[in-house]
Amino acid sequence: MKAALDGNSPIFQQVKDAIEEEILSGALAPGEQIPSNRKLVALWEVNPMTVMKGVQLLVDEGILYKKRGEGMFVGMDAPERLRGRIGDKFSKEHVEPLVRLAAALGMGLDDLQAQIVDVWEGLSDD
Repeated sequence: MKAALDGNSPIFQQVKDAIEEEILSGALAPGEQIPSNRKLVALWEVNPMTVMKGVQLLVDEGILYKKRGEGMFVGMDAPERLRGRIGDKFSKEHVEPLVRLAAALGMGLDDLQAQIVDVWEGLSDD
């Protein structure tokens, strides 16, 4: 785990997001055990109840599962579940408003696509 916590959202949500990022990046693989709550508390220097709340949300969503006496593990379909949920959110929060704005500006699909390609290709220059 390498994500640093900040003050932009509740800490339990940041704990949840950090674990999700580790799963999506492949740093935590399906079936792999996540660090113990004690280790996560020490890493982020937060209240144990805060870590437990973030982890429990992932259990409730089926991203993590408990093995009694062993700890928490990444669900076998966790990456796909996360990509689906986050992809849907991305579309609603970013793609739909972008397309609506482009249409309001009178841009055609080809123009919008060309701008997206330009931005995408510019990422490799960074």
